[in-house]
Amino acid sequence: MAGQLVIMGFFCLYVTILASEKRILMTDPAFVSQELTHMQSEFQELREKVGNQEQTISALQQTVSLLQQKVTIQQSVEKAWCTRDGEERSPTGNDTQLVYSGFAGGSHYTSPGGAANTLCMPPEPVWGTRKDQTARLAGHVYGAEYEDVGVFGMPDLKQDVPCAVCKNTAHSIVTMVPGRATCYPGWTTAFHGLLTSGYPTEKAASEFLCVDDHPQAVLGGGNTDDNGRVFFAVYSKCGSLPCPPYEDGKILSCSVCMM
Repeated sequence: MAGQLVIMGFFCLYVTILASEKRILMTDPAFVSQELTHMQSEFQELREKVGNQEQTISALQQTVSLLQQKVTIQQSVEKAWCTRDGEERSPTGNDTQLVYSGFAGGSHYTSPGGAANTLCMPPEPVWGTRKDQTARLAGHVYGAEYEDVGVFGMPDLKQDVPCAVCKNTAHSIVTMVPGRATCYPGWTTAFHGLLTSGYPTEKAASEFLCVDDHPQAVLGGGNTDDNGRVFFAVYSKCGSLPCPPYEDGKILSCSVCMM
């Protein structure tokens, strides 16, 4: 019992000494300055960590946003151009599959030597070994934009044109029929829409393409009016084109048909 009292007495004395030393240290300006410096250093480290984490979160958010855009584009284009539903559109069923969706492109509309064909540029390019080499003379590939607000149903002339490459396991022949919103009997309609081309007075060659009747725009595009490859609706012109059956100055339809 006496031993326990001695131990308890020693413990109380030790606590009293610690408290006394703490009071002495807290009144020591050098100690206080040292503690403040240490706290400021820790605070700065925390700020740097928070800043790094915010940058990481921002980068991840941008990545997620880009992935969401890609998925949205792929889903909308696949639905619009590769797997049309409904009796009016002659459903293609599960035989038509999306190979990839991307961005329509081609030569600039003012380039006399530009290529006439339109390309479907994939969203994930794979560069070759000559990527960084310099060519003294070279062509260019530009993105494409819709050039009419009312016909294509776009809010302005800045909307970029998406595209899709599809495959069909049940049909071996695919053709575009201009001037008809439906295919001939015996053919399956992949989709129908508007006949498009470049503008007649532009310098660059163009081609007639069938754009879906409910055209999509590239999600996230449409920030600037870049032109590049341009899509215009096509009107019928009477003369060598007989009227009737055609009518002068009317927007021509088209359909993509499979057999």
